[in-house]
Amino acid sequence: MLKRLLRWILRMVLMLAVLFAIVIVSQYVSHRYKPGSVLEVQLDGQVAERGDTNPLGILKSDETALSVIRQALKAGETDNRFVGLSIKIVDPEMELAQAQELCAMIKEFRSHGKWTVAYMETAGEGGFGNLPYLVASSADEVSMMPQGELNILGVGMREMFARGLLDWIKVNPNFASIGKYKSAANIFTEKGYTPAQREEDEALAGSMFDQIIAQSAAQRHLAPEQMRLIVDRAPLTASAGLQAHLLDRLEYEDQFDDRVKNYRGEKHEVVDYTSYAGAGGLRLGGRDKIAVIYGVGAIQRGAGGFDPILSPGSTAMGSDDMVEAFKDAREDDGVRGVVFRIDSPGGSVIASELIRRAVELTAAKKPVVVSMSGYAASGGYWVSTPAAAIISDPGTITGSIGVLGGKFNLAGAASALGIASDAVTRGANALMFDSFSDFTPAQEQIFRDQLLGGTYQYFLQLVAKQRHMTVARVNDVAQGRVWTGEQALKANLVDKMGGLGDAIDQVKKLAKLDPNERVQIEELPEQPSIFGKLLSGQIYGTASQWQPPRALEPLLWMVRQALMQRAEIGQVYCPVVPVM
Repeated sequence: MLKRLLRWILRMVLMLAVLFAIVIVSQYVSHRYKPGSVLEVQLDGQVAERGDTNPLGILKSDETALSVIRQALKAGETDNRFVGLSIKIVDPEMELAQAQELCAMIKEFRSHGKWTVAYMETAGEGGFGNLPYLVASSADEVSMMPQGELNILGVGMREMFARGLLDWIKVNPNFASIGKYKSAANIFTEKGYTPAQREEDEALAGSMFDQIIAQSAAQRHLAPEQMRLIVDRAPLTASAGLQAHLLDRLEYEDQFDDRVKNYRGEKHEVVDYTSYAGAGGLRLGGRDKIAVIYGVGAIQRGAGGFDPILSPGSTAMGSDDMVEAFKDAREDDGVRGVVFRIDSPGGSVIASELIRRAVELTAAKKPVVVSMSGYAASGGYWVSTPAAAIISDPGTITGSIGVLGGKFNLAGAASALGIASDAVTRGANALMFDSFSDFTPAQEQIFRDQLLGGTYQYFLQLVAKQRHMTVARVNDVAQGRVWTGEQALKANLVDKMGGLGDAIDQVKKLAKLDPNERVQIEELPEQPSIFGKLLSGQIYGTASQWQPPRALEPLLWMVRQALMQRAEIGQVYCPVVPVM
């Protein structure tokens, strides 16, 4: 019996060794690129922060992973086998900050003496196309299909107000917020803009619009005034875009492909960036490690992961996952520092504080730098406070330092349906969070002053301590107000402008590593295995998920939070959804 077991173990070891050798050889052969090759990046579908590393990544074929693009371009810019970069922009969905990081990657690639060309089918089709065009315009040359559109329309922000609907169905909202600009509950409590909410939206839209104008104009060597005039004429046909010097040529994809393969009279092999980068994210080699911890989606207690409707981007940032990830990074002696990559509009106060504490414990042992992506607002800003430095893109939506909460009184709607309800209680506030009664005046004061007010003061103190500001000064720039990263820099809420690469460089500096040293990048939390996804239903969900229109995400999120008994008290959430 023992001999049979030993023979079986030996066969398994030999089989694994053969498989490993096959993988090594196949990777070596597949990465034998010819001198004069061209990298090709295609942007299509949702631009995600992190690539799916499991063998069935094909289920994520409608996503584009920033981490994989970053890895490929970072390696390719110093790889002498590559002379150029081809960017195909099909139908990407991204935030302004993500578009700005893509532009920075392309610019860095160009700075190594390599040419770049971009092709678009269209920049918007019956909708906004500012961001696809912004990315394309960072290349040396921009092509578009002759029937394409240039919908560089500017920035729009539309708010929804459901108070009239609630009055009609006899549901009474009991909500409170701390902070003049903390407007998430306005969806339920107002029938139109409040002056503060309009002021905030005007400032945000203005900052984002100015950034898009300035950057696209600079990349196309136009004056900002020229770009503004062009935007005010949009949408434009491809022919009009060519005449306005927004495009360099009109051609179909097959013509573009042929031109890339024979660019400047030379023969080029085109290499897909995912093949070049390989699976598994940003790994640059070296002995020392930097952990990149991704915090993506609305913040909730427990496990994170797939949340198809009620979390922006269909992803949730779970406190359990984040706490474990920071513990892993903290206890790994090979990890010299941590980058916390945040793309979140916030969420639960309790979950945010659990994550913040994990960041704080880690920051006491090794440097932690926050890198803000599309969103790092409200709870997304709360969890960033212990970091040694906060780096943001100019278009990041951040701040929103405030708190809100409440409940719905469903008694009127129930009565209209013929449903009666009554209760017996012991304790003056036993029904404080009951869904069939309003807050009493005393309960409303407790809720606002003690529960929400105490949370807001704690939030101010966290920011004041880490940003070396007085509580009074933080209160001036807090009040629930949402800022762009560019505005937040002036308000001392972030330290510098930049992307994930800049945050990695900052961590290396704080960890006293040679800035030129190649480091390993360890991405956390660990992604679930194929079997883990099967057990959790994530594979089915990923393949079949439906995402609501982005404008409805705040409404759906707020409804869930108000209806969940355990989530009524204290939310740090930012509902801003600009469209570009």
